[in-house]
Amino acid sequence: MGYAISVDEHDAIAKICLTGEIPHGEHLKAREELLALCRSRDIHKILVDARELIAATGTMALFDFSASWAQLAQRTPVILAGVLPRDPATKESLRFGDTVAANRGLVTHAFEDPDQARRWLRDAR
Repeated sequence: MGYAISVDEHDAIAKICLTGEIPHGEHLKAREELLALCRSRDIHKILVDARELIAATGTMALFDFSASWAQLAQRTPVILAGVLPRDPATKESLRFGDTVAANRGLVTHAFEDPDQARRWLRDAR
């Protein structure tokens, strides 16, 4: 499994760590599991740590996946902070995905540093 989900109870932040090459189907499953956890615990802030992710998704699949975040956030309202991958090609892909999601209404921001992402989430309303 290329992901691990946890909860920071103190700050009410759900965290997902993505590692390696994750097939698109597994990425969808991870998001579904993450959002189900958010609904069950009434959590509205998500930290996506993608530092160890290596892109395995094509441009159109990434576009669709990113655009659908905004649709899902209408049912499960969330704010998302992402920590960008170290891999340069994957980093550019996820910047694109972040822009797509933000352009469709998801409150999201990409960061290089996990501490900055966490601070942004803690301050977000």
